[in-house]
Amino acid sequence: MHNNLFILRSFGLFFRHNPVRLIVLFGITLFLGFNQGITIVLLIPLLGLLNPVQPPGSPNKLIDLLNSILNQVGLEINLTLILVVFAFCLILVAVLNYFQSIIQASYQQEFSYQTRKRLFKKIITSNWQFLNGKSKHNHIQILTTEIPKMTNYYYFYLGLATKVIFIVAHLALALMISIKFTLFVAVVGFTVFIVLRKYLKKARLLGDANIQAFRKMLKHIDDFWLTVKMAKVHNTEEFYYNKFDESNTLMLKYQCKQIKNRAIPQFLFTLSGIASLIIVVYLAYYIAHLPVTSLFILILLFARIFPQFMGINNDMNMLVSNMASVKMVLEMDREIEERKFEEIKATGEIEFNQQLEIRNLNFAYDTGVPLFTDFSESIPARKITGIIGKSGCGKTTLIDVIAGLQKAGNGVIAIDGVTLTDNKLPVWRSELGYLPQDSFFIDGTFRENLIWDSGQNLSDGQIMEVLGQVNADQLVMGSPMGLDTSIVNYQYHFSGGERQRLALARVLIRKPKLLLLDEATSALDFETEAQIMQCLIGLKKNVTIVFVTHRQNLKHYFDKIIDLNDMK
Repeated sequence: MHNNLFILRSFGLFFRHNPVRLIVLFGITLFLGFNQGITIVLLIPLLGLLNPVQPPGSPNKLIDLLNSILNQVGLEINLTLILVVFAFCLILVAVLNYFQSIIQASYQQEFSYQTRKRLFKKIITSNWQFLNGKSKHNHIQILTTEIPKMTNYYYFYLGLATKVIFIVAHLALALMISIKFTLFVAVVGFTVFIVLRKYLKKARLLGDANIQAFRKMLKHIDDFWLTVKMAKVHNTEEFYYNKFDESNTLMLKYQCKQIKNRAIPQFLFTLSGIASLIIVVYLAYYIAHLPVTSLFILILLFARIFPQFMGINNDMNMLVSNMASVKMVLEMDREIEERKFEEIKATGEIEFNQQLEIRNLNFAYDTGVPLFTDFSESIPARKITGIIGKSGCGKTTLIDVIAGLQKAGNGVIAIDGVTLTDNKLPVWRSELGYLPQDSFFIDGTFRENLIWDSGQNLSDGQIMEVLGQVNADQLVMGSPMGLDTSIVNYQYHFSGGERQRLALARVLIRKPKLLLLDEATSALDFETEAQIMQCLIGLKKNVTIVFVTHRQNLKHYFDKIIDLNDMK
């Protein structure tokens, strides 16, 4: 992406957040950049008005200008007036600084908040095919780390504007005292800045490298938590530690290089500033014979100008360091389509009292090899239908099609004779319950885990009733605080059968019309599996069940079998 277009696009996103407030903030920033420090510089010529008699041949243009302005408005020159004017200027700058900090901080935090919210909504409303092919680490990194960097990126631009105006204002005052010396300092500052541009290129490369190192560290942390039990059993904690330390050390290396890459230009600017100031003072005093008052003002102005050159270089360094973060955010924003949440209540319910029909299903993934060709089958209501077959034959894909996660090609899915169209999908999905092989639980209480995304406001008695249907009520009743008992690292506190019964209860709380179980008992022993299947037999009078499995021993539990091994 061309840098100019990139900057315009990034600022377009920032500007659209709250343009009025941003314009006000930018106006205050420019005003402060023009006035910052000038009030202190003006104190000297204001005091000089008390003694307007100057030595012959030593004119002070700044004092003469101020004296002329005050005389025109008919004000009497005295110390009280000077101190009042000076105090007013300082208080005005302080008030504006206060409002600038409040507006800037609130704008920055609100922009981060809105951007995170908008991008997260884009992620969760994306279709299943898109999400299934994306790395979660990249999305986590952007939402948690890169968006704040993007916000800082914009404010470094505001900082640049402030410093540029600051320099222009001080150079204007310095020009009133000495054009030659002012031009000399300006040329030195800009020359040093141009010479040190190579550090900006290095800053961009280090910023990119630091992001990649952080991504690796995030992945290594996640890898450990996914396999923590295996790490303990295998006694391989050191392996995971070394993996983490590798990326952590790499981050430290790049961060130290970034610090050094910012420090070197600042040091060189300081040296050039000291040398320039010494030359200016020497020449101004011994060659140009400037008055002491003018010389003092000139020194003060130049002493303030050079740190701004250093600040500009530092801001530029931070800008290019954060550029990769901004591009990551913009790329995600561009890549993911804006979608609305699917409406459910407005379209009513879908009746499922007879059967679900799959007609002429054609489906293939990107490889082009067809999984289904003119495939037709039916699933009777309030029965257990088993979908069996060897690995890779399309069992999970078939329930994804039934759930509307995958498109049925030119085929048709019909419930009680009504075709399942795109506009009916939100309602249909609200009628489904899904239980995968690996059940999940959050760090929270039993109640929080069981209700989760159901949208139900159930009493304890109603929750316990559902738990009783899957023989999990005793598990909760035997816990110290019942439904309010916290469960952390649940997978190591419960057996496989207990986990699946709790997960099944969570799905049933949704009151689904169709229950989809994808290898839900494949990780269980035969005895526990039989207990789960007996629970399902008791449930089928109220809910239709589709059970995906590769185990042939479960066939006798099914009212109907769809054997995908028989597909030709």
